[in-house]
Amino acid sequence: MYWGNGMTLKDIAKKVGVSITTVHRRMKDRKVPTRGPGPWTRRSTFRTNTDGNEEASGSHRSVDIHQLVMVAEHGTKAVYNRDVHHQTKIAFDNRPTNLELLSHSEHTTLHNRLETHPENQSTLFKFAANGENKPDYLESANT
Repeated sequence: MYWGNGMTLKDIAKKVGVSITTVHRRMKDRKVPTRGPGPWTRRSTFRTNTDGNEEASGSHRSVDIHQLVMVAEHGTKAVYNRDVHHQTKIAFDNRPTNLELLSHSEHTTLHNRLETHPENQSTLFKFAANGENKPDYLESANT
């Protein structure tokens, strides 16, 4: 079906009543060569995910825009194994000045602190509306 009829994995899966993954695995097990990625792998799509972050999706993977911004600003090594935090807590505000790199524990501590002190949250939104970053007293999660 794949080579003889020129069907796609999706077409075969639909016809046989299994998932595309099953068709792909069975072809791989039987060492059936593939034609390579289709034209759909060359486009990216952009969307807002369930966390409110903007993300770009490629062939089989997606990445948050704020992570891409930090890689562009600081390089892959600096961003690897780090969390990117939106200082104003506005998930679509991906200006480099609004983003900071934190360890996962620092990021979790900061968000827990903001959740237990809602007055800090309203201050962040006030400063974000003015195009400013967070106030000094919110700078460190350790204080």
